[in-house]
Amino acid sequence: MSQLPNIGLTIGDFNGVGPELILNTFSNDLVFKYCTPVVYTNKYILTYYSELLGIYLPEFNTVRKKEEVKEGKLNIRICNTDRLDITPGKPSEQAGKVALEALQLAVSDIKSGIIENVVTAPIDKATTVSAGLKHNGHTGFFAEEFESNVQMILLNDNLRVAMVTGHTALKDVSEQLTKEAIVESIISLNKHLQADFGIKKPKIAVLGINPHAGDGGLMGTEEQGLISPAIQEVKEQGVIAVGPYPPDGFFVSKSSSQFDGVVGMYHDQVLIPFKQVAFSDGVNYTAGLPIIRTSPDHGTAYDIAGKGIVDNASFVNALYLINKIYRNRMEYYDNSVEHLDFREHRREKFSIGVPNLR
Repeated sequence: MSQLPNIGLTIGDFNGVGPELILNTFSNDLVFKYCTPVVYTNKYILTYYSELLGIYLPEFNTVRKKEEVKEGKLNIRICNTDRLDITPGKPSEQAGKVALEALQLAVSDIKSGIIENVVTAPIDKATTVSAGLKHNGHTGFFAEEFESNVQMILLNDNLRVAMVTGHTALKDVSEQLTKEAIVESIISLNKHLQADFGIKKPKIAVLGINPHAGDGGLMGTEEQGLISPAIQEVKEQGVIAVGPYPPDGFFVSKSSSQFDGVVGMYHDQVLIPFKQVAFSDGVNYTAGLPIIRTSPDHGTAYDIAGKGIVDNASFVNALYLINKIYRNRMEYYDNSVEHLDFREHRREKFSIGVPNLR
């Protein structure tokens, strides 16, 4: 049995850049010293892109049960055996179906112990929802499968951002923005920064929602009525939170470098500036799960799919982040009164073992 962690990698949309990211990553033998990969795919996808792009395809091992996983090999879990029509750069219902099947089998394998954690390649939300996905992305899917309250965190080495309202239409943001929701988001980020990133006393910046953070009520009252009271409440619970900052200037100011995390009020408020500075190396992390799920911070990139020019830095960072978070979690929960909750959540509720990383 492998002494390295078995990490699953779902193929994502096979007409996007996911297959190329996986091939590029595991054409480097050094990666096999870090983990034992298990790729959820149809075999033909990797063969097709290997031949199309001239990328070395390592010898792979087909896996049906945990005992068959081999260290030092590219292990394959076959999630689909259909005859595929691969059309790089063009969405298709078939690609959405395979992407969903890969996710479903990976989750089943986590619960049965074949793999421990997972990196997900990008999906096309429209085609995957058409295939039967009940959520508009990975985050909701994993939250439901593991019955967890999750928080989407985008990060690189210098910046970590979260948001109160996630995949919410802009017209619905104000309705969903409550003091309670803001408090919950700040408290959650504080906890994840401690447990997953090893930051003992995180400093969190909180953004306003209106231009110039409302200008004292001249351009909206959410800052005075919701955001400032929420900040005060979390301070009383011992959280170091500061704000609300005007969103337009925060990320280019010196203030941004003084914080361990940022809470914005809605998706694009934090994702647009984040991707401006971290698109090539950023990672999407689903915090709050009993397992660790990461992904690159970009989508299917249909415009460059199949052209051999994708940058796999974000994907590789997503893979390596799993090790960092795992070690931080083990140290945090081993020294916390909550450690039993964490381990029982994995072992009893989902039959997930706590792995040994070496």
